[in-house]
Amino acid sequence: MLRLVSAKGDARPERQSSWAFAPVRARLARARRYVRFTFAGFVLLHSLLQAYRAATAGALPEPGPEAEPWLVLLALLFVWLPFLVFAGVELATPREAVPLQATRARQRALERLEPAALLVVVAFSLLHLTELAWPLLVGRLLPVDVRPELVELLSSTRSGVPVQAIAALSGVGAASFCAVRQLQKALPDARPALARVWVAAGVISYLFGSYAVIRCASGSLLP
Repeated sequence: MLRLVSAKGDARPERQSSWAFAPVRARLARARRYVRFTFAGFVLLHSLLQAYRAATAGALPEPGPEAEPWLVLLALLFVWLPFLVFAGVELATPREAVPLQATRARQRALERLEPAALLVVVAFSLLHLTELAWPLLVGRLLPVDVRPELVELLSSTRSGVPVQAIAALSGVGAASFCAVRQLQKALPDARPALARVWVAAGVISYLFGSYAVIRCASGSLLP
């Protein structure tokens, strides 16, 4: 009889523990969803804005809204800081080995490419933070100086190689890829037509972001 009571006493806390963790799991799921949507939206909007600024700015570009310190701080707090935490968790979490028969070759390739793309985005965002965002927030860089500083960085070379521009193009491509992947994971049961819209948005983001980088680095893209 004592053993039966003991067995029941052991089982009850386990069920209660599972119930106690259920709200935490729900909050974590909502947090992941928030990070995925805000990151994808930011990547697309930022690429479009930078392409527009690169196409319309003159030889001495004026400061745009993206150079306002309060807006940069909001983006860091509500987009990039959550994303960096999310990316760190994703990279630190071991990935389960999926049998070859369980998924298509295309899906396997995407799953293998995603960690590398996340690493590129994290590295590029930290570089961008140290070179532009942080100096702007602490007052070492004025809003009017942000875009000329960006142009100078992207147009510089090392031994004739545009290292900064290549890094920026890699960051734009990785961010566009990750944005599409985050949307796919946020809504895995979306219709195929909507999934194609996400892919198209990622391609547009990459094209416009690359245009902005090349335009700032060389002064022109096409004759």
